[in-house]
Amino acid sequence: MRRPIAALLLVAGCSSPGGAVDELAFEKGMASKLAFDPAFLKAGDYALYYVKMAGEARVEPYKWAVVAEDRAGVWVENKVPADPRPMIIKDKMERGGKFLERWVGEPGGIPGQIYPSPRGGKPAPEPEARRDSSTAQAQSKVDVDRIVVGGKSYDCTRVTTTLTYPDRRMSKMVNWFSKEVPFAGQKDFGGLVKRQFGRFSMELALFGNEAPRAELEIRAPEK
Repeated sequence: MRRPIAALLLVAGCSSPGGAVDELAFEKGMASKLAFDPAFLKAGDYALYYVKMAGEARVEPYKWAVVAEDRAGVWVENKVPADPRPMIIKDKMERGGKFLERWVGEPGGIPGQIYPSPRGGKPAPEPEARRDSSTAQAQSKVDVDRIVVGGKSYDCTRVTTTLTYPDRRMSKMVNWFSKEVPFAGQKDFGGLVKRQFGRFSMELALFGNEAPRAELEIRAPEK
């Protein structure tokens, strides 16, 4: 599993090739991702975030929840906004971070398997974002900070990651992490409290640990 700063460098290093509309979608996609280490997760951990574009009042909810665990690893459901209904991205991961399975479907619906390919043959690439930032100069700055999000104060580690390209383009992401919050990428930092990237922000709304409850059930095929 990548350490958070390395993961953030990869996230911040990608540029969108398709103009303003694609760039907006890219910024939103990067703002709404989590880089976490399955080794630190417990069954029942959850975190709900609101993603918002600057200048708009509307927010969109994104939720991560550990819905099961066994000797092979943990099951994590990521509930994301979609039209006309939200979708669940359900991953099974080893504690060491290796992807084992990925399924997608509507809450309460019939899931479809994306990884590994249910049709066999050559395995599909692991469902993980990869991007080329080899031409950029990377800088990361780590500071201690205290912020208020959702009416609650958090003692945080603030990580500012900047990539500068040969043509002087720059990409910057700022993340605030707290040891109170689950889905940590690094134990010393804790989970994400707030992120700013481009025109988007993602802020923590709720978190905790409760009885695990899957919203996307994977059932064994009938014999």
